[in-house]
Amino acid sequence: MTPRPLDTDADSWKRHTAALNRMDGPARLRVALELSETVREIRLAGIRARHPKLTPRGAIRRLIAEDYGVVIPDRV
Repeated sequence: MTPRPLDTDADSWKRHTAALNRMDGPARLRVALELSETVREIRLAGIRARHPKLTPRGAIRRLIAEDYGVVIPDRV
């Protein structure tokens, strides 16, 4: 069992784990993918806010560089 996060009260954690337990594998995968996509969009929004002159492609290159330490050249 995963320990309860420090910023989550016991009742909320109980309801969260109960909801997860009711999901089958494909539903859990969908939720995980949606969460990953949401986090990626939030991170891209942060990059765009810090670097407003970046193009959309430049923001994605910056995200990849932050995640993997790989710098992708402008021309690929």
